[in-house]
Amino acid sequence: MTAVPDMPDGNWVVDRDDTVAVLRYDSGKRRTMGIDGAAQIAGLIAERAGRAEPPVLVLVVDVLHAELAEVRQMGEGRPIADWAPWVGAIDGLERYPSATVVAVPLQATCGGLELSLAADLRVASPTARLGVLETRMGIMPGAGGTQRLPELVGQGNAALLVLTGEPVSGAEAHRMGLVQLIDPDPVAHAIRLAERLALIGPQVLAAAKRALEAGRMRDPNGFRTEGRAFLSLVNLDSTKARIGAWLDAQADDRNPALETSPLP
Repeated sequence: MTAVPDMPDGNWVVDRDDTVAVLRYDSGKRRTMGIDGAAQIAGLIAERAGRAEPPVLVLVVDVLHAELAEVRQMGEGRPIADWAPWVGAIDGLERYPSATVVAVPLQATCGGLELSLAADLRVASPTARLGVLETRMGIMPGAGGTQRLPELVGQGNAALLVLTGEPVSGAEAHRMGLVQLIDPDPVAHAIRLAERLALIGPQVLAAAKRALEAGRMRDPNGFRTEGRAFLSLVNLDSTKARIGAWLDAQADDRNPALETSPLP
């Protein structure tokens, strides 16, 4: 087992790296992922994408949200370019030249879900929690969530998740189409699936992915609209107050991201 250098918000660990690469986020106590964590996974994905025969990727994601202290810095004037690693990680996963599978054993919400949405397939525990919590923080999904969610779950379910800011269980996410498979041990299931995909071979998988991408109806203006809408919120006084309260709750071990959801 190898690991990239320790970071305060977590660490991406390489559990396996042959025809299947298993990359696991050891999220630590806070279970958040900051800019440095995004840069780590972006680099790990890019290195494997550049191989002559890219392995099938399995990402084990347990991320409640991005590091809110960094989001607050954005509202205080930190350059937006500093968040390029998040874009690089998500785009790198979506454009990866072989199959990609995300396993969600516990929770993938906010940035954790937006990263997961960029994969080809998702496997979750029936009791896992998936969603976008940002409206409860006074912001909104800003890393492609408003664009990729409707493709998977339809406009109505996407509106339910985005507007309420509440997560759903893995079982409900499966019913919606947000995850393709559920299993009490989603990591083992994702690895078994990846091993079967690896037998197909990277050339076939890459060609199939190109064809699937060609059939996707997506307007680039949608991502720009999302980004502008997100930036219009981060410097509001009300948003700064909500993020501050969220950070205070985290410091007191009362993480709002773990509150019971009214959704199934």
